[in-house]
Amino acid sequence: MAQTRGALTRRRVLHAAAVELAHHGYTGTSLARIASQAGVTLGALTFHFSTKPELAQGVYEDGAASTRTAIDHALARSELPLQNVIDITHEMARLLRADPTVQAASRLSREVACMGYSWHQLWLGDIKRLADEAHTRGDLGERCSAGLLCYLVVCMLARLDSPLVHASSSVCEDLEVLSQLWWLALGSVAAPCSPALLPGGSPGQGEGRAGSPCRPASIHRDGGSGGERGPVGA
Repeated sequence: MAQTRGALTRRRVLHAAAVELAHHGYTGTSLARIASQAGVTLGALTFHFSTKPELAQGVYEDGAASTRTAIDHALARSELPLQNVIDITHEMARLLRADPTVQAASRLSREVACMGYSWHQLWLGDIKRLADEAHTRGDLGERCSAGLLCYLVVCMLARLDSPLVHASSSVCEDLEVLSQLWWLALGSVAAPCSPALLPGGSPGQGEGRAGSPCRPASIHRDGGSGGERGPVGA
């Protein structure tokens, strides 16, 4: 029982730390405030994490694990590398909006990368590999290189990779915008002969996962949205 209580305390501390780090950054986060938010004494916090760097590392590892799981789920939904790229961007968008550990991992990687945090590389490596595969298959348009596709993905996610965004719009609105961006971009990104693609993500995207309350609406050829999937290139 004591071990169970200890594990619960550890989880509460990690969650509170993730929220603090996501909103205030590494420098602006205090252990005392984390302890207060977690409902534990400062002594209980330091029993589990003796230093601020140790606690930040624990939060980063949680965010990295969630990210890797989401990437694996995205890769399992389609055999098309370009569709995999689309699906990964939707997964990363959901995590950046709904998972404090991922928000914190991203911010740590931006602000204190010298401490070894590299959250963006967790998914960018897969994006680069998939972009190369799509290029080799002939799935990219003649004006879209693998490198340009990677740059496009980074730009699409850049707006969500900021704590200021989290209070300005809903998760559903941001996912809908991402779907619309893919709808607009695929006309140039995908080769005319490439297989049909789903700008709103493959079926099963984001379903059955805590913190993912909605899916982006499907995008149809007329630019509108609806309940049925509207593949590009069909």
